[in-house]
Amino acid sequence: MNEHALVFDCGNDPLLGILHAPSEPVDTGLIIIVAGGPQYRVGAHRQFVILSRQLAKKGIPVLRFDHRGTGDSGGEYRGFMDMSDDIRTAIDNLCTRFPNIKQVMLWGECESASAAAFYAPADHRVSGVFMVNPWIRTEAGQAKTYLKHYYWNRLKDPEFWKKIRSGKFSLARSVKSWLQLLSNARQDKTTAAKAQQEDDLSALPLPERLTKSLQCFGGKIYILTSGFDYIAQEFNDFIASSPLWKNSDLNTRIVFNEMTDADHTFSRPEWRRQLFTETEQWLLDHTTERSQPQAEPASF
Repeated sequence: MNEHALVFDCGNDPLLGILHAPSEPVDTGLIIIVAGGPQYRVGAHRQFVILSRQLAKKGIPVLRFDHRGTGDSGGEYRGFMDMSDDIRTAIDNLCTRFPNIKQVMLWGECESASAAAFYAPADHRVSGVFMVNPWIRTEAGQAKTYLKHYYWNRLKDPEFWKKIRSGKFSLARSVKSWLQLLSNARQDKTTAAKAQQEDDLSALPLPERLTKSLQCFGGKIYILTSGFDYIAQEFNDFIASSPLWKNSDLNTRIVFNEMTDADHTFSRPEWRRQLFTETEQWLLDHTTERSQPQAEPASF
């Protein structure tokens, strides 16, 4: 296995990536997409580095890269809503360096999971998407999540009642916050109807855009969520209640898994190991054959 830094252009902007090149690559390559937030190609807890090395040892070529405006890449920061050109350029480079690759999988966590889903239907080279805690946050969705999960858990927390007895709890402030969340949660009742009629997916609210993007994608989809994560809970609550999602075939096409005890970034070693194992097994399950050994990519 070899690791090489490489620089490639996205329009007029240079992107920096790290290529993990196996000595005997399989026919499936992986693009790790950096989250839209303040993160770069290393990932939380060096997650992307460790995952890439593990997969490369199994023969899977991996490219992890900084999209425009993040890490060491140039250009203006655009965020996960406008990352298609960055992803396409990364796939172009991976396929150029490994011409025997027959299919490319995308791997994303949080915002980059959604970015992968938005992009996948537009590129025939993409055969699968591995999504971790997809980001579909809206004001209404966040409010519903907090009402359902945060406040209910607070009522069951002994520390909450101790705080009330000690006089450190502000009832007026909490009621005001609860009423505001309730108001926010009622704001999106018309979104599902609008989503059924909207042709421009980019104009849809995030939950509906993600749903329709996945409907348009005919490849493999794996969605892994964390049990102790409000972002994941917002996603799970949406797919459990959305008429748009329920009336689709997505529940029959997607492999779902939840790590009950894990947090959003899989901060404990045992959670990361499970995340990596799930990713590796899914990729190898969809790899059909080993390619012939390639010449080592040139150093950059």
